[in-house]
Amino acid sequence: MTICGIEMSGSEAILVLINGTKSNFSYRDVKPKKLKLSDDIDQDEVKALRDSLFAFFRENNVDLVVIKKRGKRGEYTGGPIGFKLEGIAQLYDDCSVTLIHPQTISAVVKKHLPATPKSLRKYQYTAFKTAYSALK
Repeated sequence: MTICGIEMSGSEAILVLINGTKSNFSYRDVKPKKLKLSDDIDQDEVKALRDSLFAFFRENNVDLVVIKKRGKRGEYTGGPIGFKLEGIAQLYDDCSVTLIHPQTISAVVKKHLPATPKSLRKYQYTAFKTAYSALK
């Protein structure tokens, strides 16, 4: 099963692909590592991002998309563009798209302590933990 973990950060969707199980997983170092929405008002830009994201899912045979859930209120509130990116990702029909609460991610990572892949970029770590938390 190929899992795509996504962290929404500002106007970017940071992407990570992993396969396997919690005890035996493999990280897939693919490009792009992130997609950026340059202008969230421009309909053509939004459609281009949607098409790029969906093409990424299809080309990499993604079976499950997991997105780190962000707060709607309070200290860790996500920005409006990030919520727009979440909505775009959730429209993908070819596989399940799930939001995972940050506390769930932290609990899974604390319990299993996954080895960080050497080729993983620092900015991808949260997306990696999000994908890892969805492994069986």
